[in-house]
Amino acid sequence: MEVEAKFSLPDAESLHRFQAATQLAGFPLGKERMEEIRDTYVDTRERKILAGKYACRYRQEADGVRVTLKGIGGASGAIHKRQEMEILLPAIQPAEEWPAGLLRQQVLQITGGDPCLPLFELHQTRVVRPVRWQGQTIARLSLDDVHVMAGGKEQAYYELEVELTSQGNEEQLARIVDCLEKKFKLRPEPLSKFERALALLDLQPEQKLLGDQERVSLTHLAEREDWHGLRSRALLALDRGLTTEETGRQLGRSKRTIRRWRGDFRRAGMGIFPASILENMPALEPLQDNASVASTPAPVITLPDQVGLQPDDPISETMRKIMYFQFQHMLFHEAGTKLGENIEELHDMRVATRRMRAALQIFGDYLDEETWASFEKGLRRTGRVLGAGRDLDVFWEKTQRYLDTLPPERQDELAPLQAVWSTARGQARERLLAYFESKRYRKFKESFSEFLETPSKAASPDLNGSGEIKPRRLRHIAPVILYQRLAAMNAFEEWMSGPDIPLARLHQLRIASKGLRYSLEFLEEVLGAEAKGLIKEMKGLQDHLGDLQDAVVASNLLRDFLTWGTWDHEKTPVANPLPAAPVVAPGVAAYLAARQAELQALPASLPRTWKRIQSPQFKHNFIAALSAL
Repeated sequence: MEVEAKFSLPDAESLHRFQAATQLAGFPLGKERMEEIRDTYVDTRERKILAGKYACRYRQEADGVRVTLKGIGGASGAIHKRQEMEILLPAIQPAEEWPAGLLRQQVLQITGGDPCLPLFELHQTRVVRPVRWQGQTIARLSLDDVHVMAGGKEQAYYELEVELTSQGNEEQLARIVDCLEKKFKLRPEPLSKFERALALLDLQPEQKLLGDQERVSLTHLAEREDWHGLRSRALLALDRGLTTEETGRQLGRSKRTIRRWRGDFRRAGMGIFPASILENMPALEPLQDNASVASTPAPVITLPDQVGLQPDDPISETMRKIMYFQFQHMLFHEAGTKLGENIEELHDMRVATRRMRAALQIFGDYLDEETWASFEKGLRRTGRVLGAGRDLDVFWEKTQRYLDTLPPERQDELAPLQAVWSTARGQARERLLAYFESKRYRKFKESFSEFLETPSKAASPDLNGSGEIKPRRLRHIAPVILYQRLAAMNAFEEWMSGPDIPLARLHQLRIASKGLRYSLEFLEEVLGAEAKGLIKEMKGLQDHLGDLQDAVVASNLLRDFLTWGTWDHEKTPVANPLPAAPVVAPGVAAYLAARQAELQALPASLPRTWKRIQSPQFKHNFIAALSAL
């Protein structure tokens, strides 16, 4: 009988902290040793071993291959108790050729003699430390850096295990578990590595994900029409036995996103939700019959497409509604951004963040600055991290379009550029993931969520600092905001005629026109039907100016590469003021010429787009849209 305790470690920092420890629950820790472990789990084509509630593992050792047959399950909190049988073979052999014994008999009985095929591979870098007491080793502490490869998918995580030896007892193990839970705040891991790997293949043995109280709480949260409700519906569906693929199909998310949400819940439980939401939930009695949950299908949930503005809303409430709408979109795309499979997830998350910052600028004169200051800092910080990755995505997306126009024999001529771009993209992604896991980001999300879900916290006073009444209704303030943004854009009219418009001026126009476009989009619900056409025209101008700005940035990056051979020379520290050797990259030089050609063509065609914005029809529609207020 194998008896051990298992805990999830949130990050590498926790792993290193335990490596540096000298004792655990009063038991001294001995000298560490490192092991590299390579396991292959096998089963028959019909998964007979799994169906029999067993796992079969081949582990490569110096003396041969150790075959282990383990029972599945048997976990109570952190404590795992499993029946286990082992045999050491000189090499991998069919079960019929194993030495006679109980293990051979058991495997043949389960498989019926069918051959075993690889199911998945599991590699571990393990640091083992003896747990000592009165000169004896009572347990072994294992700190594992785990990498799983299953069905073309990969998973990595950290885990801590405490396995009893024959000289230890369960009372001592209980002391250690209590210390890990209470002092180190670790979350027990109820699943074995085998069971966690099966989740990648959607072959997880049938078991309930949720406890009774968690099921009650999530049933309540699932009524929310926001990101928290979406995640709650996913967890309830998984608990009913749906696969990650089925759950993702019902909720309009990828199965990898659902798998990540399940993993987050297993690590943090209800802690994945803001404390403000959990505190405000009404107390519910435990469900009498879980069938009532199982009989309710998980509805398809989409993000709301309306903010819910009313002309008589106080401007502080207008702002809260707009920010909450965008904040939900930001959170909704976080999982996809972490996964990194679809670059549009990062794009959508960044857009939501930028829109919230734009709203603070647009409505800032009518808000209490101190109330929003700390959240503005959090949004700016988040936007910077997201922007670094998104800018790199945009660069290569447009570079790929250029490559697609080249004949096959020239498809690799930007390989040197792609190599430095890929390095920069990997670094940006590492910073992004580290930020998502940071305490700072978690606190920002929690505090901002609580703030936006409590209308009274966003309310601003009716009087200014001098005691004078100030405008506070949306219908009073919206025309002022929109005319101010229109005037800021129209101020560029005299600069838009004549040749050779400075690129810096066009960049300023892009910023000003974005302010008008965002203002129209924020307030579209309370404006006339003409607003939709105005937004479309503004988007056309924005796209044109955006392509121009992308060409400017790309040309600068390409010139830097041709000079230094690095990505973004200004951010790349160099020991010498001059490059060590000239960069020879004719393909990159040709691409630079193509981007510079864009810099000539785009400004030349801009007056036609600008003319539509300055037309009498645009002005007429603008006035008509405001007349609805």
